[in-house]
Amino acid sequence: MRKKEKPKDLFVNDAFLAELFERLLDLRDKIKEGIDPQTTNSSLLNMKQYLNLRKYDFSHFQDDLTKVGLSSFGRSQAHIEASVIVALRMLSHALGRDVVLSEPHLSYEASHAIMEKNATIFSSSSDKTKIMITVPSNYNEEEDWFTPLCDEGVHLFRINTAHDDVEVWADMAKAIKEVKNKTAKIYVDLAGPKIRTVLDDSKKKKKIKVFYGDKVLLKAASSQNTKPKRGIYKAVIGCTLDRLGSITQVGDAVFVDDGKVQMRVEEIDGEDIVCVVVTNNDKGSKIKDEKGINFPNSDISLRAISVRDKEILSHICDYADIIGISFAQSADDIYELIGELEALGKSGEVGIVAKIETKKGVKNLPLILEALSNYGNSGVMIARGDLAIEIGFENLAYMQQEILDLCSAAHMPVILATQVLENKMKTNIPSRAEISDVVFAHKAECVMLNKGLYALETVKILKTIFSQMDLVFRKNKLLYNASFEWK
Repeated sequence: MRKKEKPKDLFVNDAFLAELFERLLDLRDKIKEGIDPQTTNSSLLNMKQYLNLRKYDFSHFQDDLTKVGLSSFGRSQAHIEASVIVALRMLSHALGRDVVLSEPHLSYEASHAIMEKNATIFSSSSDKTKIMITVPSNYNEEEDWFTPLCDEGVHLFRINTAHDDVEVWADMAKAIKEVKNKTAKIYVDLAGPKIRTVLDDSKKKKKIKVFYGDKVLLKAASSQNTKPKRGIYKAVIGCTLDRLGSITQVGDAVFVDDGKVQMRVEEIDGEDIVCVVVTNNDKGSKIKDEKGINFPNSDISLRAISVRDKEILSHICDYADIIGISFAQSADDIYELIGELEALGKSGEVGIVAKIETKKGVKNLPLILEALSNYGNSGVMIARGDLAIEIGFENLAYMQQEILDLCSAAHMPVILATQVLENKMKTNIPSRAEISDVVFAHKAECVMLNKGLYALETVKILKTIFSQMDLVFRKNKLLYNASFEWK
């Protein structure tokens, strides 16, 4: 009787293990390519190694590593070299090889110690994911608005300088600091160069409503067109940007009010542009004063720190623990704020957060992270509102994960912002989708809530979900396909 042949077990085959070992040696060499060995900032060194890793598609290799019980590096962004060397040592032992491997520049323990230290920019609390909430202009209509929120677990309060004035912000800060036995931090967002609508005084109290197919004239701030032919256009809307015609092309997309109104450029008229409404809403779409305008197809070079921002810095530095740079697009934006803080004698004392919300900000993120890392006491905000419009809504899920991973590699703490539990905040009834979104938000070091009537109830449900996710979060594994963003 013929003996039954034993099936080959690939997983314990020495040839397969030897192949993995050689591939790991190649990976170790690849992550070091082009990096100055004299680099002293271990976080930046790790980030550059991670960026080298993301030049290649290692997803199939990750599967092979998992087959033999080794780490797939799916959670190794913060200590990529250490993880590779540990896997090499385990394989060399399994193969009976006496291989001398150098120590990694940064161990697993050291990398996590750096991350924990850097995350204290938001709070020294032991909570893994901190909670920040925006202070509404009418906060003082409710007696002691801050204390219940602090008691429930809010770690930071956000003051938005796009609204109100210096006196109101100072009053907000004073009220926060007066909360007894609490040490909530104050985060102040600079308004930055946000491009906004400008309506005539006669139109501000009315709501301009446009419908699909309507033509809208967008007038640049420098427009010479003093008498537009109003009969041709459903609406004439001013814009705070000096030039429009020279930075756009026919066919470009234009979004107003976080994408609530979508238009397409149909004609260029000097520095003005004629747009056609493509939002198909039977009830029409409202265009209001001072609402944001996005031109995702245009390369708009605006400095993140505006003249107004510089004027108010001396006031907000009296109480701000952290200052947010809206629309940070380059390392120069970071260095400019650092220079302003140095002039005020606040450099290093006040934290800096770069808000990533444009295509250029994403592209330049490695350089932005380098500037922040050299400053210390810093973080990044994924500002999903404008970012979704800039890169396309369909790309947001992928991009927010990519940004989180790169920031982990740089040991940079992250705030996830925009529409977190928005329905819950406004109506006290969360949608199923936003509950799932909170599960993703748990990956960040901090989550930002906006304004709403049900702030306290929203914080409670947020804390409950975070407590549950603390039990399962480390089970995730990511795949390292080649990154198209930072090759």
